[in-house]
Amino acid sequence: MHGGPPENFISTHILQDASSSGPALLRHKALLEPTNTPFKSKSHYALSVKRLWQYLVKQEMVQETFIRNIFAKKKCLNESLEDQAELTKTTSGEESGINKIEHDAGSSGSKSRIIHKESDIITAFAVNKANRNCIAIASSHEIQELDVSGILATQIYTWVDDDIEVEAKGADDFLVIHARDDLGNIQGTTPYTHSTPGTPINMPWLGSTQTGRGAAMMIKKNLNNVRRMASHPTLPYYLTGAQDGSVRMFEWGHSQQLACFRSGGNSRITRMRFNYQGNKFGIVDGDGHISLYQTNCKGCLHNGSTPKPYLTWQCHNKMASDFVFISSSSLIATAGLSTDNRNICLWDTLVAPSCSLVHAFTCHDTGATVLAYAPKHQLLISGGRRGYTCLIDLRQKQQRQFFQSHDSPVKALAVDPTEEYFVTGSAEGNIKVWTLSNVSLLHTFLNEHSRQSIFRNLGTGVMQIETGAANHIFSCGADGTVKMRILPDRFNSFGEVLKTDMKYVF
Repeated sequence: MHGGPPENFISTHILQDASSSGPALLRHKALLEPTNTPFKSKSHYALSVKRLWQYLVKQEMVQETFIRNIFAKKKCLNESLEDQAELTKTTSGEESGINKIEHDAGSSGSKSRIIHKESDIITAFAVNKANRNCIAIASSHEIQELDVSGILATQIYTWVDDDIEVEAKGADDFLVIHARDDLGNIQGTTPYTHSTPGTPINMPWLGSTQTGRGAAMMIKKNLNNVRRMASHPTLPYYLTGAQDGSVRMFEWGHSQQLACFRSGGNSRITRMRFNYQGNKFGIVDGDGHISLYQTNCKGCLHNGSTPKPYLTWQCHNKMASDFVFISSSSLIATAGLSTDNRNICLWDTLVAPSCSLVHAFTCHDTGATVLAYAPKHQLLISGGRRGYTCLIDLRQKQQRQFFQSHDSPVKALAVDPTEEYFVTGSAEGNIKVWTLSNVSLLHTFLNEHSRQSIFRNLGTGVMQIETGAANHIFSCGADGTVKMRILPDRFNSFGEVLKTDMKYVF
């Protein structure tokens, strides 16, 4: 705002000594000090404006404006001129086409904070839908449950810290916290808080007991070779699917499994999903079979029996890669590889197995790898091994669009809850965001999960993508990280996109 406020606009020395030991947002509590205002006059005429100041700084809608203009480091004139020139150049290049936008978005220069990083590949993750402060991640040797409330609470202001943190030439762009042994010494842990979906996160600068910045390790489970995970839509449960074909259900915050739906010694699990109501779930495996289960497992917990699927059939004769529940969950779409090249199929589970195939789509000649469903638009979105993405109109049962989204296999796919956009991830580690209405490229994030070693054979690139409310994108991959990125509103100008893009790494 016209160069920002003058030096010492308000006093910030109160919390400078504690800035290195706690969350950066605690420094902003100086705003709430009753006597800390820019109006130094002791005249009674200044009391009204001081009261107005104290009222405004407590309003959440304008807190970001106050923090940005008071605490952010001011740029010199040369830097400001360079930024303005770069913004003008970027804005003028918007009309040159998608390729120009892809290049600019891929080099936005946003920083990542490494809060949790594994030396092994992160194969899958699950976000607790009953309490979005919790996330479970799977590596080749264990499952870890993390409390990420500290990250979620500070997400919109984290960029302020970039200007305040110690600057050193040649230093890394990442803040690394080794969560295994050092996490307890670096930050305090936060207990689980059971809440209903959509419960607002407590804000530290408003007096919350949350301390430290980052992800707190809650529970480790020694479960090897988990390849897929799925979170229940309303309850604090999640499923794990392993390389040996076993399927287990866990509850967040508990080390023991609730049930084992499928034992080891079977074909590897390639995907598992709950239906929208959460009363059933399905799995597909490397042999091309799909199995449907009832979620209610109280009976098996009492008698110790293994739950059996209520329906199983072979949906593809070579392998099944993915599936989604359609509408009422009695209709299911599957993706895989078949000898007749019918690699996307629609199935009706309410009719006899011999005639349950409703429709088959011939696409992705080397096999379909991922699948997503946009219910409002009645669209199926699929990705293939050659890097192509296909949009299928279920109303007319025909392909609406078929285009090359990546230069390598599409390995992950997710649709925004508002169905404004969808996200694709590739084997080479790139993530792209596309509009759903006209399939135009919004953002490209290059090497988001690039392969780090030639010796890793469990997978490459992006392994999983999930979208959440408020333009949140979660992803994991072969680089051993789980990342959360917050996209700006699609109606913002492209210059604002580069400024407001933020990324966190668990």
